[in-house]
Amino acid sequence: MLNQDGDLPRHLAMGRYVLQNGLPPTTDVFSFTNYGKAFASHEWFAGFLFYAIYLLFGLNGVVILSSTLLAGAFTIIYADNVARSGLRLPVFFFTAFGAVVSSLHWIVRPHLFTMLFIAIWLVLIERLRRGEAVKLWLLPLLMAIWANTHGEFIAGFLVLGAYLAGWGWDYLFNRSLVSPPVGIRLGLATGLSFLASLVNPSGLGVWTTVLGYLNNKYLISHTNETNPPNFLQPQFMLLLFFLALSIFMVAIKKGSIPTAHALLLAGFTALSLTSARNVHLYGIVAPFILSGTLTDGIRVGLVQRYENLFAKVEDGVKGIVWPTFTVLFFCFALAVWPPVYRFDPSFFPVNAVNWLKNNPQPGNMFNHFDWGGYLIFNLWPEKKVFIDSQTDVYGEEFTRKYEQVITLAGNWQQIFSEFDVHWAILPPNWPLGPALLQAGWQEVYRDGTAVIYNH
Repeated sequence: MLNQDGDLPRHLAMGRYVLQNGLPPTTDVFSFTNYGKAFASHEWFAGFLFYAIYLLFGLNGVVILSSTLLAGAFTIIYADNVARSGLRLPVFFFTAFGAVVSSLHWIVRPHLFTMLFIAIWLVLIERLRRGEAVKLWLLPLLMAIWANTHGEFIAGFLVLGAYLAGWGWDYLFNRSLVSPPVGIRLGLATGLSFLASLVNPSGLGVWTTVLGYLNNKYLISHTNETNPPNFLQPQFMLLLFFLALSIFMVAIKKGSIPTAHALLLAGFTALSLTSARNVHLYGIVAPFILSGTLTDGIRVGLVQRYENLFAKVEDGVKGIVWPTFTVLFFCFALAVWPPVYRFDPSFFPVNAVNWLKNNPQPGNMFNHFDWGGYLIFNLWPEKKVFIDSQTDVYGEEFTRKYEQVITLAGNWQQIFSEFDVHWAILPPNWPLGPALLQAGWQEVYRDGTAVIYNH
């Protein structure tokens, strides 16, 4: 979970900044190439929580927090579906299947908070649809937290949009299913939640930043996780099977599913097919909807016997005392355990950074995109990076310049001159390294992960 991409150290650096300064930055402070430009920090609260846990328990604690977020999300989906359907084993199957599918994107990043928040969001909005008592202020409160934690807070509005559209469809074509107060409350929830999303250091800037990134074809196409899933790759076969299963379950449903559920499932299915990044959202939404296809029950002998068995077990442990005690006990035990998690020196330039701390290089650096966060976390503020993994902050024009340098395209040397670059930290297999040597640069450090050149 820690070493699949370079984002976590950047979030830790942001959390440290917030802890030291009291507020997140509204301009870029971590790079010299983008320094002082407007910065919509839509993930600052997640960074703060990650860093606070890191200070207390190290990377062990960060992994425990991430695992707890995942467990919480799927527990909420499971518990609500059991309450609605009265079934346990089939609901557990769908929920566990959703968890396995979403595991394609189990990385220590703020989107884990989104998985928890969207699970809570779905339960609250579904209760609104059913006309149950829901404290409306809970939705804008959750959205205010969500909008400061992760850019995928927009998914909450997609859910609201599906429910509003479903209510509108029923109002036009099947008024016997429509309750006007439900439509009013859904509309109020949408409006209040939008206003709550503006309660952040950048206001409307979080919307323009996220939507601007999603609408930029160049940035999207140059990020692996935002490309459509490749079903020729084994890891996406589970997603393909779940998609097929969802079609089958909806098709055999004896009664029609609610219009809002159909729109919700169709929408998030489309999102998962257009971008692999959305698989974790589909892994939450699909089990939530598909369990509703089980309301007619599965009444076969063996399944029914186990249903009765687990019902008795759950009746014996009702309440929050035992679950809470169990979770806290294991979290504490793992947190105080000798550190077992670390930043992998084969992925991050751990040894090179240790060398740089003792042998600081003068002037501006050029660095690998995935290493920007790690360099910020360990060398900032003495050194600012050329780039990090926030392409939504750097924008297309600058990202093209970075790509031009690493591919040795055009007059790439001019970009080094433009930004007054004096040293570079690169993977050893990059063609840029030999090109720098040919241009008169010197190699001053090398290990199996990183090489440092200066000029």
